[in-house]
Amino acid sequence: MRLSITEVEPGVKRLRMRSWRGALVGYDVSAYLLGDVLVDTGFPRDGRTLLEAVEAVRPRGVILTHWHEDHAGSAPALAARGVPMVMHAGCEALLRERPAIRFYRRQVWGHTAPLRAPLVGFDIAPLVLVETPGHSADHLVVWDAERRILASADLFLGVKVRIAHEEEESPRALVASLRRAAALEPRLLLDAHRGPVPDAAAQLRAKADWNEEQIGEIERLAATGASEREIVKRLFGGESLVGWVSGLEYSRRGFVRAVLRE
Repeated sequence: MRLSITEVEPGVKRLRMRSWRGALVGYDVSAYLLGDVLVDTGFPRDGRTLLEAVEAVRPRGVILTHWHEDHAGSAPALAARGVPMVMHAGCEALLRERPAIRFYRRQVWGHTAPLRAPLVGFDIAPLVLVETPGHSADHLVVWDAERRILASADLFLGVKVRIAHEEEESPRALVASLRRAAALEPRLLLDAHRGPVPDAAAQLRAKADWNEEQIGEIERLAATGASEREIVKRLFGGESLVGWVSGLEYSRRGFVRAVLRE
């Protein structure tokens, strides 16, 4: 794993983590240091690099946004070292359960070790946690009201994101979470995969609007008897490479199925 630390603006640092496996599918991931609080811990593969970075920056605590291995990968190791940590109760339960993940995810990011150590909490003020389910049920974002910065993890990812996990994601809940976050009027998003995103409130609203449009179109086409494959082709031009690599777990068809399931 390669890790670089850059200053986004005074008091905000980006810890960008990359691997050759992630590069093959076009993904890297970032954690962020907001003042002296670290948001997320990156993926578990070669987590020693992240642990060394934590030793260097010495945060007073860590906030986990959700349980996925590219965000919580080093959390068990940090908890075992007594690093204070805050997360959603559902996130903690999943990290202790350590659910199975598919082969491609283990290859790209690695499989997070089970969380064994008791959590040591800390006061995150002046930061605030906002529940934003949709990408996952335990998803949180971190709001810095004074600087109007939102550490958004996987809430945004881009306006026109055409893929979803058919079992874990809720497109309608995501729309509500996007509007909840936009109502805070953030000026800057700290996106886990796209990096810093300016004009944040407008970007969040644009994504919510686009998702609502796609949900409506999927429902309309399904009502005419169109198959899932037909809907994917007509709306999105066919399946994505990520969809095929993931065995349709994260896919355009997954997006369609998630809408129809609800």
